[in-house]
Amino acid sequence: MQVLNPGSGLWIIRLSARDLPLPFFKPSLYRAPKIILNENPVSAVSLFLAPWVVPISSPVIADGAVAIRDGRILAVGDASILQSQFAEARVDGCQGVLLPGLVNAHIHLELSAYNHTPRPTPDQSFCDWIRALLKLRQAGDISAHETVRSARQMLEQQRNAGTALLLDIGNNILAPPASMQTPVEINFLLELLGPDAKAEEQVLARIGSLPDVVSATAHAPYSTTAGIMKALKKRADRLGHIFSLHVAESVDEVALLRTGQGCFREFLEERGAWDGRFPRPGKKIQGVVEYLADLGLLDANLLCVHCVQVNEQEVQLLAEHGCKICLCPGSNRFLGVGVAPLERMLHHGLLPAIGTDSMASNESLDLWREMRILREDHPCVSPARILTMATLGGAQAMGRAQDFGTLAPGRMAGLLNVNSPALQRAQDAEQLIDILTGHGQPDKLCWISGNGNATV
Repeated sequence: MQVLNPGSGLWIIRLSARDLPLPFFKPSLYRAPKIILNENPVSAVSLFLAPWVVPISSPVIADGAVAIRDGRILAVGDASILQSQFAEARVDGCQGVLLPGLVNAHIHLELSAYNHTPRPTPDQSFCDWIRALLKLRQAGDISAHETVRSARQMLEQQRNAGTALLLDIGNNILAPPASMQTPVEINFLLELLGPDAKAEEQVLARIGSLPDVVSATAHAPYSTTAGIMKALKKRADRLGHIFSLHVAESVDEVALLRTGQGCFREFLEERGAWDGRFPRPGKKIQGVVEYLADLGLLDANLLCVHCVQVNEQEVQLLAEHGCKICLCPGSNRFLGVGVAPLERMLHHGLLPAIGTDSMASNESLDLWREMRILREDHPCVSPARILTMATLGGAQAMGRAQDFGTLAPGRMAGLLNVNSPALQRAQDAEQLIDILTGHGQPDKLCWISGNGNATV
């Protein structure tokens, strides 16, 4: 559908509950399916040996092993000890490294066909990039079929690059999960927005009519009224799913909330959606996180994506409320919006996740590349911490650490086996992690599933 403001041009294309095919609202259709890697459980133990095992939650193990049974990890440790402990196990030797699958905590699959969105020039603003993307989406040159096809291809690329779990944010439900089958587990959030009071009334009505099987979230403070964000946050808390929000991605967003000026005000005025809501009367808000705190939205169920333009006080606020953070360094570099203060976040005890964002705002949706960019942007942060962000950080941010993010007893047995000449030359754990996070995607990558089968 097209969300319009009276007397204005098009704001943005968005999906409402009225536009969703209501006869198809079934839990099996719209709730992200759990991918069970072991479809034929057996009681036998499979033992996988490797020169290096990287559990993430415990030290790297040289000449290590992972024991799995019925789709779950049974034990992780020294190969000789586990071979003795599980003498009847089927034993398979792997080359290179065993580690948990990566977690992409922020991706827009529906934008996979928009890789031709122009990169902003140094003299352009963040709003100019939004205008360019909206122009492409509203032109209608990319069909629904092409959108779904590109999303499927991206899912395949994610799996082939070592991603086990991802959080997909979209304005449309692209297709029933049955037609998007992939070994990657997808958690999907339908993204809604409304920039002014008139749009808020419409969107609140849509929120009220959404079936509980559809998880929904808000876009960003600059595009979504406080009333909509509060309603969606309350709904997310009731349904028990993460509430993901674009937060402090650019200086333009901060300027809007602080002064009511800047390119976002111009952008909203162009669409007849400026109602003077910023700056808030009687409030001296200095940043986006302060604004969210004032609305009562900060808690452990909030996932703040980007967090580039946040100050010391705001990082402390996020930490005090147990909020989650997801950094998208490749997208930030593409858009020229700055570098998130990762060191400050780590100092306050936060472990950010990593996301790739979309092909409209990134050259490549590759978590290995994202780790390498983080290494370049933050040379003082240890490679081990960055690898933890790409695995356990994402699993924790999505509330899935009981299944993903580490190699530990009880976790799902989707083991990632990677290898390269550089990895084979690693002399110790420090060199190994340096190569994993700084050399890009390894030459060879395969999955070992819960039934003990390896897939390239």
